[in-house]
Amino acid sequence: MPSIHPMATFLYPFFPIFSFFGFFLPLIPLTWHIQAWNTGSCFYMMWASMLALIQFVNSIVWSDNVLDVAPIWCDISTHIFQAGTFAIPLSSLCIIRRLYLIASSKTILNRIEKRRMIIFDVALCLVLPVGLMALEYIFQGRRYQIDEEIGCMPYLYRTLSEVLFAGLPEITAGLVSAVYGVLCLLALFRHFQELKAFFVATKASSFTSDRFIPIVALTVLQMMCTTPLAIYSLVSNIESGLLPWISWDNVHSDFNVIVVIPSSIWRSDLEWRSAVESTRWIISSFGIIIFLFYGTTREARRHYLKVIHSHNWKFFSSKDVSRFTFNGDKRIIDIPDNSLTESIASFDLPLQIIAVFPESEEDRDGKMV
Repeated sequence: MPSIHPMATFLYPFFPIFSFFGFFLPLIPLTWHIQAWNTGSCFYMMWASMLALIQFVNSIVWSDNVLDVAPIWCDISTHIFQAGTFAIPLSSLCIIRRLYLIASSKTILNRIEKRRMIIFDVALCLVLPVGLMALEYIFQGRRYQIDEEIGCMPYLYRTLSEVLFAGLPEITAGLVSAVYGVLCLLALFRHFQELKAFFVATKASSFTSDRFIPIVALTVLQMMCTTPLAIYSLVSNIESGLLPWISWDNVHSDFNVIVVIPSSIWRSDLEWRSAVESTRWIISSFGIIIFLFYGTTREARRHYLKVIHSHNWKFFSSKDVSRFTFNGDKRIIDIPDNSLTESIASFDLPLQIIAVFPESEEDRDGKMV
């Protein structure tokens, strides 16, 4: 029986709870983002939720052992984990790219452009990560490895090609997101300057820069979490030594042999311990981060109150619910704080403002037509 490290005893109750919230919380705003066809945000929430679920299960099952008790779970979860590490930065790129396209557009996007954006998001957030996951089989020396306290993780044969293949997509996505973020801020600033007089005349306090800060800040925060970590991992793997590529048979010769690593080993190395702990806490935090940006706003509260009202729960009066809804059929200019996420989702350009908004196809049908 592996000995229990004192740090493991201290962290064990907290990390499973933390990762469970990372799994559950992003599913809450996911419901209305799916209805609005906000594909980039939806993929981010789904991938973040799945990664946190994997961390949650692993941290409980392998909290104090390295036994191979769930081989099917390990086979499936390690592949999802590989795809998810690619998908999170790519989903963030789709979010900031869509915001930039909307902010820089002079007209409301038509139906064809909307479908093109959805196809692009699906290709970048789903097809590409799954494809990259499949290609990583080239470097997969074992089915998986089991780290005590961490659970089953991918086992990759560390060659120069593998290190570059694993790190460059995340780094590239982060850098491209940074470029889109700068361009988006410039486009938004230009629009705000052009429409400043209109904002003052209509007292449209909701349409200030803080309306757009959550989306840009989410992308910047995600980029700060993943891109430096990917760069550090790339550099440290190269510096620690690479294995030569001999042949396919050599890499996969012991494919069914499961590597097990007790926590006393990986915790005894400061650099190894820091890499393992930072990686699992950052990955589990993605779901909590996006919930804080999407699930705690005034727009989110409007959805919560609508659910409460629809179930006839008497915690709030009908007057409380109406404060978070639009004024009849004519939607007045004071839109809830986070309606930008809804505007992005429905592909309406929020900066081209008129006093009365025409009803959109998405609002009539609840879905894209």
